[in-house]
Amino acid sequence: MSQMSEQQTGIEPAPSDTPRAGFVHLHVHSDYSALDGACKVDHLVARAAQLGMPALAITDHGVLSGAVQFYQKAVNAGVKPIIGLEAYVVEDRFRKGRQGEERWHLTLLAADNEGYRNLLKLTSRSFLEGYFGKPRTDYQLLREHAAGVICLSGCPSGRLSKSLENGDSEEAKREIERLCDIFGPKNVYLEIQQTGIADLEHISPALAELAGQVGLPLVATNDIHYLEHKDAEAHDVLLCIQTGARRGEEKRLRFNSEEFYFKTEAEMLHAFRDYPEAVRNTLLVAERCNVTMDFGHFLLPSYPVPADFDNEAAYLRRLCEEGIERRYGRDPSPMVRERLEMELATIGQMEFPAYFLIVWDFVSYAKRQGIPVGPGRGSAAGSLVSYLLGITDLDPLKHDLLFERFLNPGRVSMPDIDIDFSVEGRDKVIDYVAAKYGRDRVAQIGTFGTIKARQAVRDAARVMDVPYGAADRIAKLIPEGPKVTLTDCLKPGQELHADYEKDSTTREVVDAALQLEGLIRQESIHAAGVVISDRPLTDILPLQQKGDAEVVTQFAMGDVENLGLLKMDFLGLRNLDVIAEAVRIVRESAAPDFDLDAVPFDDAKTYRMLARGDSEGVFQFESTGMQAALREVVPTSFDDLIALVALYRPGPMEFISTYARNKRDPSLVTYPDARLEPVLEPTYGVAIYQEQLMDISKRIGGFSPSEADDLRKAIGKKNRTILDRLEPKFREGAAAGGALPGVVDHLWSLMEKAGDYSFNKSHAACYALIAYRTAYLKANYPVQYMAALISSVMNTKDKVPFYVSVANEMGIEVLPPDVNESSMTFRVVEDRIRFGLSAVKNVGENAITNILEARDQDGAFSDLFDFCSRVDLTTVNSKAIESLIKAGALDSTGASRRGMLEVLPQAMSFAKKAQADATAGQGSIFDLLGDAHAIGDSPESVASPTTSRPNGNGLHHTVPIPTDDFSKEERLALEKETLGLFLSSHPLRSLGREIRGEATHLISELAGLPDGAETTVVGMVSGVKRITTKKTGDVMAFVTLEGMQGTVEMLCFPRIYQEHRAVLEEDKVVKVRGRVDHKDEAETKLIPFTIEEFVPRTGEEPIYLTLDGEGVPATIIDDLKQVLCHFPGHCPVQVNVVTPADRFCLRFGEAYRVDPQTSLLAELKVLLGEAAVSWGGVAA
Repeated sequence: MSQMSEQQTGIEPAPSDTPRAGFVHLHVHSDYSALDGACKVDHLVARAAQLGMPALAITDHGVLSGAVQFYQKAVNAGVKPIIGLEAYVVEDRFRKGRQGEERWHLTLLAADNEGYRNLLKLTSRSFLEGYFGKPRTDYQLLREHAAGVICLSGCPSGRLSKSLENGDSEEAKREIERLCDIFGPKNVYLEIQQTGIADLEHISPALAELAGQVGLPLVATNDIHYLEHKDAEAHDVLLCIQTGARRGEEKRLRFNSEEFYFKTEAEMLHAFRDYPEAVRNTLLVAERCNVTMDFGHFLLPSYPVPADFDNEAAYLRRLCEEGIERRYGRDPSPMVRERLEMELATIGQMEFPAYFLIVWDFVSYAKRQGIPVGPGRGSAAGSLVSYLLGITDLDPLKHDLLFERFLNPGRVSMPDIDIDFSVEGRDKVIDYVAAKYGRDRVAQIGTFGTIKARQAVRDAARVMDVPYGAADRIAKLIPEGPKVTLTDCLKPGQELHADYEKDSTTREVVDAALQLEGLIRQESIHAAGVVISDRPLTDILPLQQKGDAEVVTQFAMGDVENLGLLKMDFLGLRNLDVIAEAVRIVRESAAPDFDLDAVPFDDAKTYRMLARGDSEGVFQFESTGMQAALREVVPTSFDDLIALVALYRPGPMEFISTYARNKRDPSLVTYPDARLEPVLEPTYGVAIYQEQLMDISKRIGGFSPSEADDLRKAIGKKNRTILDRLEPKFREGAAAGGALPGVVDHLWSLMEKAGDYSFNKSHAACYALIAYRTAYLKANYPVQYMAALISSVMNTKDKVPFYVSVANEMGIEVLPPDVNESSMTFRVVEDRIRFGLSAVKNVGENAITNILEARDQDGAFSDLFDFCSRVDLTTVNSKAIESLIKAGALDSTGASRRGMLEVLPQAMSFAKKAQADATAGQGSIFDLLGDAHAIGDSPESVASPTTSRPNGNGLHHTVPIPTDDFSKEERLALEKETLGLFLSSHPLRSLGREIRGEATHLISELAGLPDGAETTVVGMVSGVKRITTKKTGDVMAFVTLEGMQGTVEMLCFPRIYQEHRAVLEEDKVVKVRGRVDHKDEAETKLIPFTIEEFVPRTGEEPIYLTLDGEGVPATIIDDLKQVLCHFPGHCPVQVNVVTPADRFCLRFGEAYRVDPQTSLLAELKVLLGEAAVSWGGVAA
C-alpha cells in the first residue's frame, strides 16, 4: 500500500539546511491542464521546496487558472513563483473551422507585473477571439501583449522544434526572427528538452547549433506532467480518460517516454550533460521574473449617485429613510432608529456603502421588470439596511436576526449578499448588471470539477478494461459523499481496505485511482457566482469563453475573492417562478386583487395542511422525512417553520423529537441559568441557531458582538485554534457573571459540539418564508397552485406524473390537453387543471404559438379538417398533429382518436392544397361549391355527410371520419407515449391505498435514497428488455417498473430473472424488494432481491407493535397516540408488551384506528425500532 501512504503523507518538507539548487523548472503543467497535468499545485510547490529550488514556474495549456493559488502557496513555501502559460499559436486566430490546422506550442513567462497583465489579456483574448477547440493566439496578438514577457521557444510541439524535426533550418531561423522581433532578442530563449524520445533526439544538437549561430541562450526544461517517475503509469491512465481510450489500445494518445516528471538538479545535469549551460540559464531566467500580487485591497466599483448627493453614504442614508417609512410608517420605534444608526455607522466605517447600493440597484431593477426576487438568503437577512432597501423581505428585528452575523467590523471582509431570482429572470438581471457597469467588467465565475473517489475508481477500471461488474463492486465499497476519500476508505476496518488486501484487481485499480483522485477533471461555470469589477476584468484576472458560451473567469471563486473583487451569487430558484405563476393564475381565475405580501403569517388552513404532512410541492418541506417531521412537530407558527428548516439536516435531526415533545409540554423545559431562558424559550429549550450561541456568548460569556461572531465562525469551521483561544475568555466572563462551574462546562461543551448541528437562523427564516408562501398558496388556492407547479416541471421526466397524481389525491381533476381550451402551460378552467399544450411530446413552442393565434383569430376548431386548414402546416407538422390527437387534444371536436389518425393524411392534403391555392390566388372546386351555395343551391346539397361547417376560415368540406375508436388500454398507452403519463386513468390508481400500505417507498422516492439502501416498492411492469450476457450466455433483463408517480429501471441479473420471469410480463403489478443503485452517482436503478405478484391486502388488517416493557420511556403511549392520530383509518392497533416476567397485550381504542400508510409505518419504526412493527402479521 505504498501509494496510499504517499498520498496520505504528501512530500516531506525540506530540512532548513537544504542547499540551494542551481536549477529551476520553467515548463510545468499542473492539473489545471485538465486531464493532462497530473500534478496538484501544492505538491509541485512542496517538491520544489524539498529540492531547494529557489523558484518554480507554472505553464498550463493556454490558461492561467492556477496562478493565484500557485502564487500564494509558493510564497508561503519560500519559493519564488514564476507565472506563465503554454500558448497555442496559429497563423490566424480568427480563421476557424479547419480540421487538422497547424497549431504550435510556445512557453511564455511573466517577467514583471506588466508581463503578468499582458498574459492575462493574451489568454483571455485567445479564448474570446481565438477559441476553436483550444484557446488560440497568433503572432499579431503576441505582438500586442509582448511587453514584460519572456519567451521560451517551446517544446517539441513548438514551431521551432517542429522545423528542426523536419530538417528545415531556414524555417527555424525565420521563427527565431519572428519571436525576437515580437519579444526582443533579450527576452527570447531557445527551449531544449531531453525526455528520452528516440524520434526527437536529433532536435537538441540542431537546437544547440542554431543557438550558437543566432547568439541566443539555451534553457533546459522537462515539460513536467507528473511528479515522480513512478507516476508515469497513472499519467497514462489520465490521458486515456481524456481521450476515452483503453490502455490496451495500440493507436491512442500516449507519451512515448517516462521522463516527464519533476526531476532533481542532478537528474537534469545528467540529462543535459552535453548542454550544462542550458541548466544554469534557468536561474538567469528565474532571477528576471518578479511578479507580485496584491491581496490587501477591495476592488469595489463605485455607484453613480444622483448629483444632489455628496457621496454614496449620503445616498444610502436617504434610501434607508424612505425604506423606514415604507416598512414601519412615519413614526418608527426607537429600536428601529438605533439599529439603523448602528448598521450605517458600521457600513460607513468599513467603506461598503457602494456595495449596498449596487445590490439595491439590481434588485430594484428586477422588481421593476416583474422578475420574481427571493425574500433573502444567508446572513444578509440580519441586516436592517437590507430590509429597508428591499434587498430582503424579512424584518430582522421581529425575528431576532443579528447584524453582526452578517457584517463584523472586527473581521474586515466583503459583505456577502446572495440573491435568489426566478430561473427565467436570472439571466436578464445579469445582463442588466453587465450593461450598467460594462460588459468587460462583469463575468460569471468559473469552477473546477475534481475526480472524486468513486469516479476515480470507475475511471481507472474502465481504462484498465476491468469488467463493469468488478468495477461496480469496487466502487460500491466506497461510501457516497463529496468528502469521502480513498485514503479514508483504505484505513483498517473499512470495506475497501479488506478487499484491497485480498484482491489483486482491486489493488491495481485503487492504486491507479489514488493518483487520479482530487485532480481536476473539467472546468465549468459556478451555479450562481458573478464578478463585478471597477475596471476591465482582464486587468486583474483571465477570462475564458468557449464558442458562444458565457464569458467566465479562469479563476475559481476563492481566488476571485482573494483578489478583492466584488463577487455576487445570482441564484436561480424555480420555486419563485412557481409562486409568480400561481399568483398570476389566482388573479386571473379567483382573486384579481390578490397580494402575496399581504397574506397573514397565522393562516390556520396553511398550518393544518402542514400538520397533516400534506406538503408535496411545498418548498423545503416535501421530502418524506420532512413530512414525518411536520406531523411530529405540528407547526402552529412561523417560528416552527424556521426551526424545522434548520433542524431537518444530518446532525440536528435528532433534536426534532425533543423540540416536538417540549412544544407539546413546555413544562419539560428547564434552564440551568436563568439568562438562558430568553435565548432558548422560542425554540423550547433546544439551541438550534448559530445566533443563539452568539447570544449566549454575549449574555453569559461577556463577549462583544465581534467576538461572538468569531466564536460562531470557529464553531462552524471547527477551528480548534480559535476555539482554544476563546475558551478561557468565555470561562472567565461566565464566572465573572456568576455562572456556576457546571453550567459553564455544559455551555462550552454545547459550543464545541454545535458545529455539527447549529444553523444560520437568518437563512432558515428566509427559506421558511418561501416555504410558507408556497404552503399558503397550496392550502388556499390548491387548483391554481398545482397548475403552476405542474407547469414548472414540464421538462422533468418524472415530476409531471408525480404532481398530477398529487393533484388527483387532492381531489383536483386534471384534464387532457385541448386545442380549443389549453394554453401553452397548464391553466385553471372551472376549478380543474387543463393540461398545457407544451406538455405534449413533438409539439414545439412555435407550433403551439401558431395554434393559439389561429384560435384567437377565428375561434374554436370545429374538427380535424378545420384545424389543419387554419394552422401553418410547415410549423404544425404531421408528427405534431398526430401527437395532439393521441394525447386527446382534439377530443373536443367530437371525433374518435383512431378515426382522426386514419384521415389525418387526407386532412393535411386538403389543407395544403387549399393553402397553396390561396397563396397563388387560384380558385378551387371547394370555392365553386361555396359559390353555388351562395347563389341559391339548396343547403342540403352542400351540407352532406362529407362536409363540415366551418368556424372561421377553415375548409368547408371533409371526408367522413370513422367513428370506431381505441380501447381503453390503447388510449392509455397513447397518452403515456405523448404525455409521459396515464392521464384519463391509471392502472394502479385503484390500488393506491394498498400500495402505500405495503411499499416502504414510492418509486418516485428512490432517487432520494442513499446508494445501497434496501427498499420495497410496488409497480407495474411496463417494459422488459432481455439480453444475453457475453461471458456465460445467460439471459438477464432490464425491466421498466412504473409507479403512479414515476418509473425506475430494474436490473434483473440472470439468477433473479430465471427465478421470477413468470411475473415479469408487461402490465403485471409486482412487489419488489431490493436495493437502490445510483450508477455513477447520477442514474437511479433498482437491483431486486425478490419479485412477486402484488396481491393487495384488504387494508383493515391490524398493526402489531412490540414493546420492551422495561426499556421504553414512560411517555411512550402518549408518543404513540400523537403519531397514530395523524393517520385516521380502519386498521386496529395492538401493542404486545414484553417483560422478563410476563407478556401482555394492549389494544388502542376505536379513535386510534389508522390508515396503514408507508409514512405511518416509517414513523412507528423510528419510534420503536425496525423489528417492532408489523402489519397483518408480516414485517412492515
